[in-house]
Amino acid sequence: MVKEFSSLNENTQKEIRTRNARICLNEEGIIFFIYLPGSEDTLEDAEANVAAIGKVGGGKKRPIFIQPGTHKSMSRESRVYYMKNTPPLATAFGIHTMSPFQNVLATFMSALNKTINKDGFPMRFFNSQEKALVWLRSYLS
Repeated sequence: MVKEFSSLNENTQKEIRTRNARICLNEEGIIFFIYLPGSEDTLEDAEANVAAIGKVGGGKKRPIFIQPGTHKSMSRESRVYYMKNTPPLATAFGIHTMSPFQNVLATFMSALNKTINKDGFPMRFFNSQEKALVWLRSYLS
C-alpha cells in the first residue's frame, strides 16, 4: 500500500502526484499507479491521470501496476476514459485487488476492456504486488 509505494521512491526516476493518485516510473520501466487513500475517481481525474502516465512514461508504452488501496469509487465516465485512452500508453495492466469492492470493480473493468479493446488488451488481477510485477516484467520492451 502506501508504505510499499514509499519504499519505491528511492528507485523512482519520475513521480507525479495528481488529486487522487501517485504515479511513478521505477528503474525497471514499470509505471506504478497508486491511488491515494479514500480517493474518488471522476472523469477529470482520469484525464489528469492518463496525462501523468504519458508524461512519466516518457512517451513510451510501458507495463502499468495499479494499486487501488483504499480507493472509494470510480465513475462510469472515468472507467470508459481509462479503457479508451490508457492502452496506447501501456503494454499491460497488472491490478492488485485488495478488497471485495475492488474485486467487483475489477470484474467491471475486465468486461469494459473486452468491449472497448477488441484486440484483448492484457489485463490481469492479482492478490499480491509481487505476482503482478512478475507478470508485468514479461511486458517490458
